[in-house]
Amino acid sequence: MRRSLLYFVLTFCSLNAISAQEYEVRAIDGFGNNIQHPEWGSSGAIMLRATAPDFADDISEPKLDETFSRPNPREISNALFDQNSNFGDPLNLSDFTWSFGQFIDHDVTFSPDGSELLDNIVIPDDDQYFLPKSKLYMFRSAEAPGTGTSPENPRQNLNSITAFIDASNVYGSRPEVANYLRTFTDGKLKVSEGNLLPWNTTTGNVNDPVDYSAPHMDDPTHQLKKFFVAGDARANENPLLTSFHTLFVREHNRLCDDIIAKHPGWNDERIYQEARRWLIGYIQNIVFNEWLPAMGLDLPEYNGYNPNINPGIMNEFSAAAFRIGHTLINTNILRLTRNGETVSQGNINLKDAFFNPLAILNVGGLDPYFQGMATQVQQDMDTKVVNDVRNFLFGSPAAGGLDLVSININRGRERGLPSLNKLRLGMGKPAHKTFLSLTGNQQLADVLESVYKDVNFVDPWVGMLAEKKINGALMGELMMHIIRTQFRNLRDGDRFYFENEELFTEEDIAKIKATTMRDIIMRNTDIQLMQDEVFKAMPTNMIPEGPELFPLSLEAAVYPNPITTNDLHVKVFLNNDSEFSVKIYSFDAKLCLDKTLHGYQGDNYYTINLPDNMSAGYYNIVISNDKNFNVVKLIKQ
Repeated sequence: MRRSLLYFVLTFCSLNAISAQEYEVRAIDGFGNNIQHPEWGSSGAIMLRATAPDFADDISEPKLDETFSRPNPREISNALFDQNSNFGDPLNLSDFTWSFGQFIDHDVTFSPDGSELLDNIVIPDDDQYFLPKSKLYMFRSAEAPGTGTSPENPRQNLNSITAFIDASNVYGSRPEVANYLRTFTDGKLKVSEGNLLPWNTTTGNVNDPVDYSAPHMDDPTHQLKKFFVAGDARANENPLLTSFHTLFVREHNRLCDDIIAKHPGWNDERIYQEARRWLIGYIQNIVFNEWLPAMGLDLPEYNGYNPNINPGIMNEFSAAAFRIGHTLINTNILRLTRNGETVSQGNINLKDAFFNPLAILNVGGLDPYFQGMATQVQQDMDTKVVNDVRNFLFGSPAAGGLDLVSININRGRERGLPSLNKLRLGMGKPAHKTFLSLTGNQQLADVLESVYKDVNFVDPWVGMLAEKKINGALMGELMMHIIRTQFRNLRDGDRFYFENEELFTEEDIAKIKATTMRDIIMRNTDIQLMQDEVFKAMPTNMIPEGPELFPLSLEAAVYPNPITTNDLHVKVFLNNDSEFSVKIYSFDAKLCLDKTLHGYQGDNYYTINLPDNMSAGYYNIVISNDKNFNVVKLIKQ
């Protein structure tokens, strides 16, 4: 018989407040999750390695340059990653996918910078953005104390936050941060005016004096005096990320109200821990049952907690595979009204949104960002990265801006990651024999060869982005393997994972599984209409509502697809004589064509002349009449 609670009566201490718990609670710092190995997955734990490190001296010195057949990272960036057009995701995944991915990344991994400066990224003479022969500087990730002393004890890195999917980015990974974020009344977390995250001020509201005892929050621009305070130091990086932080704080406080209504005698500590327990369960469910499957990544069935699995973060995941999101980012952050129209303040470019917390206040809160995320198709997973992070990361090139591509390449090298082929062999995959076998695309293979010369020298992050994709998935074989392995370890190696039979009742587990990201958004915002599957992009005016929630599919096809001319052929089958519309939307949900046609019962054939201003990229064609509709993806080359 399933037990509803693990009954350990223990004393839980927090800020000198003591109360008895009827079940064991998850420690803020993750310590003690595994009883035999209490440090596994805790903040400050050493990152794991799935493969042997590849240092120049077998101890600590990174292989950074041509001496080790490692081309200049900026030259690789310019040759491969320069993006001048939009390449929408063919899976039609929305901006929710990459932005929620960043939120989860900040829940499971953070390797802080050390003091060792790297200066090997030299700007080429023909660079279009940065000053030729200048350098891009970055710090090495901090070395784990006691490591890097011999080949038998090579350099390792720290994860300064908990590895578990435990909403540490909401609550913090250190008790002092967790306590700062709490009101210590009714179990709730602090918020500011507008039900936003608290600011680093004496009252938490933006217009009051700065509270210099507030937890440290990152600001590489060094321009912010006031900023939002959250469980993870990176929460102000962009407004989409900040929106998720705020959303889940709201959900925690909403859960507190529900708990108080059901259990009016419970004290602050018990309410806080119960709301935290449920919020973590909701986030875990979204990760494993919505977000990962949307990307074509399914895990084996859950068979319970395995105390022999170390849930720690792998270096191969942190320094390479899970940096997939950097190629999915759009330049333009959409900010939309309930009707799907751009807000009066306009959209905002990502480069203008970095560490700009006022971008939330300026449009009245979170709703315009969530509406925009749901509408816009993210960029494809490829070897292309938008200028906002490739040339304008945290500032313009003349004002200390950086190139995230160069940093990612260098990060893998300084962490001691081996080449793509060595990594594949170390993880049980065959090495690629040629550049063409790696990517399956002759043009890309030629560019890779011009940069690396030998397929055995390809950097792991670059190679994983270039690998042929698995059918129906966002990514290729090695990236899929690493991400799947890591998330399976995070699930199966977590004693407090929500499906572990001793933590929740069967009814509670069913309730958590029935709660989607859309549900969390709808009950914590004023948004009135959003698609059920938020990780799939859908313009607002395409979302079904009312009695015909699931309209029948209209049989339709377009050809040629991909198309290279402006003459698009359309085939539509109608059950009876009727009018129907053909609307074409760009990847960012802009209407490019709106045409009404008349058809007869049976098959109908048309030729539609596309507008001259339709550039190369991905488009959605919506074909609909009063009862049925269909959405067909079109690629214009």
